[in-house]
Amino acid sequence: MTESKSAPIAAARLAWVVLTVLIIVLVSLGISDLHETFASAVDARSIDALNLTLGGYASFLTAIFLLQVITHLFIGIIVFWRRSYDWMALTLAFALVSNGAWLTLSLMYPSGEVEPVFTSLVGVVTYIGLVSGLSLLYVFPDGRFVPRWTLFMVVSWAILMAFAIFLPEFPLSLSAWPILLQLLALLVWTGVGLFAQLHRYLEVSTPLQRQQTKWAIAGLGVAVVGPFAYFLTFVIVPALSDPDVPNILYQRVGASLFALSLVARLFGITITVLVTLVFPISFVVAILRYRLWDIDVIINRTLVYGALTGTLILMYLFGVALLQSIFRSLTGQGDQLAIVATTLAIAALFNPLRGRIQDVIDRRFYRRRYDAARALAAFSGT
Repeated sequence: MTESKSAPIAAARLAWVVLTVLIIVLVSLGISDLHETFASAVDARSIDALNLTLGGYASFLTAIFLLQVITHLFIGIIVFWRRSYDWMALTLAFALVSNGAWLTLSLMYPSGEVEPVFTSLVGVVTYIGLVSGLSLLYVFPDGRFVPRWTLFMVVSWAILMAFAIFLPEFPLSLSAWPILLQLLALLVWTGVGLFAQLHRYLEVSTPLQRQQTKWAIAGLGVAVVGPFAYFLTFVIVPALSDPDVPNILYQRVGASLFALSLVARLFGITITVLVTLVFPISFVVAILRYRLWDIDVIINRTLVYGALTGTLILMYLFGVALLQSIFRSLTGQGDQLAIVATTLAIAALFNPLRGRIQDVIDRRFYRRRYDAARALAAFSGT
């Protein structure tokens, strides 16, 4: 790589590192504020109607949003670590870390309620996320605009987002447009991006690229469209955010309204956040099953040991609770004995469980290689 070509990508890599560190710092500082936001935004009658605790409700939502951030960060860091010299992979790394964080950061640092510096920093993360996510839809997987005129769509989108985030009152700002025009703009830019991918898939891509990108494109489509679904509900029906509406309905319907509304809120937020995980997961599938960018080995190991760690933690917690209950009923004590027994059981299960998880993942993502290995083993044993 020549010096003239290496300088821009080196600058982009440094920018990614700065962005990622900024996101990690902002999220770490804002966790308690996010918890407080969820706790203060719910009607106490809703909590009472379902026999929940306010802390438990807020902790659940906080955990869901942190899961979104961590998943995107983790996959983004792996892609950057292995392919940061590749412009397309580097763009994906930008899109992953920023798209996974901007929604959570906007809740942690609401505009008008925090210092302007925090609002500006969240605006930068949001801008990078919205622009990089849509750009990927137009240029993935080879970095070329196909058809070439779609470059105009990405440039104009970047300009519109700059005004919308940093100068929201400016006439060119998307947020200053009538709601129907906003919806139309989102449909046009997303629709053209999907058309560009369809055109690329049918007319340009090789058979291998088609296999590598079909999952990734599904994730990109969700990443571009998904975050708007939750907010558009409140934009189209503004009465949903009117604080007087719940009180009016309570007088006419009763306490059951709050149980229903809280369940609907929890379900809606959870589904919205989980849908955004389609974006990183789709690239995991593309990397594992179709060896996109040849970084499947590290993703494989990450899945194996991530699943193993989660399983062992659950087994440990369940085992300790179960044995403590048994020992207490038999001897009146036994907390330490339960911990020791569970730890020994976990140690004994570590290797067999790791092998089983590895076997399941290999069969799911490397079916051909797995079947060949099985056939060779069977042949050798005859």
